[in-house]
Amino acid sequence: MEMFYTPVFNQLVEEAKKNRYLILYGGSSSSKTISVLQYLTLYALKYPNKRITLTAESLPVIKKTIFIDWVTIVMGDLFDINSFNKSEMTYKFPNGSIFQFIPGDNPNRFHGLRQDIIYFDELYNIHESIYRQASIRTKHKVISSFNPTSVFWIKGDFDDDDTSVLHSTYKDNPAAPSSVVGALKKMIEKDANFARVYLDGQWGNLKGLIFKEGVNWSVVDKMPATCAKRVQGLDFGFSVDPAALVDIRYSNGEVYIDEILYQTGQLNSDINVYIDKNVKVVCDSAEPKSIAELVKLGAKAIKAPDKEINSGLQLMKEFKINITQNSTNLIKEFRNYKWAEDKNGEQLNKPVDAWNHGIDAIRYAVRYLFHQKNIFFS
Repeated sequence: MEMFYTPVFNQLVEEAKKNRYLILYGGSSSSKTISVLQYLTLYALKYPNKRITLTAESLPVIKKTIFIDWVTIVMGDLFDINSFNKSEMTYKFPNGSIFQFIPGDNPNRFHGLRQDIIYFDELYNIHESIYRQASIRTKHKVISSFNPTSVFWIKGDFDDDDTSVLHSTYKDNPAAPSSVVGALKKMIEKDANFARVYLDGQWGNLKGLIFKEGVNWSVVDKMPATCAKRVQGLDFGFSVDPAALVDIRYSNGEVYIDEILYQTGQLNSDINVYIDKNVKVVCDSAEPKSIAELVKLGAKAIKAPDKEINSGLQLMKEFKINITQNSTNLIKEFRNYKWAEDKNGEQLNKPVDAWNHGIDAIRYAVRYLFHQKNIFFS
């Protein structure tokens, strides 16, 4: 089995010979996740009848991150669709070893669950009780990886005798795409905290969050079946910034949001495929030509009432916001969208121009739906 291995993988292999707990943290594109997936795959192929659990915060996140990375980057042509049980999210290797992908959103999933190795991707989104419970029932290795967005409970384990801590950045990954590295470096001027976490892989500080999880917003399973009002919101993007299309519904005094599209390289004709032609789609008013093109393609596209950011954000905070668990990019934005700071660390009355593509689309649509709280206009 031919693979390209980064220094992170080689370090992981060496540290795995010494310790039971392996913690990989650092910046984006450092090969943390891929290195772990490579290690787990080789372990499964080498040792028969082993059970390896791979988990992330929810099933949609698993499908969009570690599962697709494992299938496309690690396994490639070796992936046998006949060995994959889609309903159970398990894969059986020829020697009887099994990968089982289990969401980490419910402690009950881990009651009695036993495995030889367990891997937690983006550990900061997993509750400590799940990590501890699963660790007790793991025979061989407990592996985790994450970007250090802020200090959380795992930091207390860093100095344990049976724990190896591996730090890495994009510089440790010779295969890191230059376009990705360029995008990371571009963020330095916008957000020092972003650069600290995602470029340098150092512990960040999420003070000044605009939307607080559990207070202003929550993750829900799905959209309501019925609603009083519905609209879509669209923020245009292309090469570096993604086009973000969201579906917004108002039901029983709360706002529900579902991520429809969040992708770069989308022409207006591509975006149009995702737009529901039965509802209005409120678009960035700075793109009148694109709006006109969407109208010609059959969309009920209109420009946003205005682009004033702070009042739009304040209006959003008037409502309890519910985001579907499938909306992985929106969830990440809401967890990272912050007020800007001056050079002395004092908070400014404007947000950082980052983590806002989906939020901008939401802001346009909410501004259209609600002139003020509980008042509709069209």
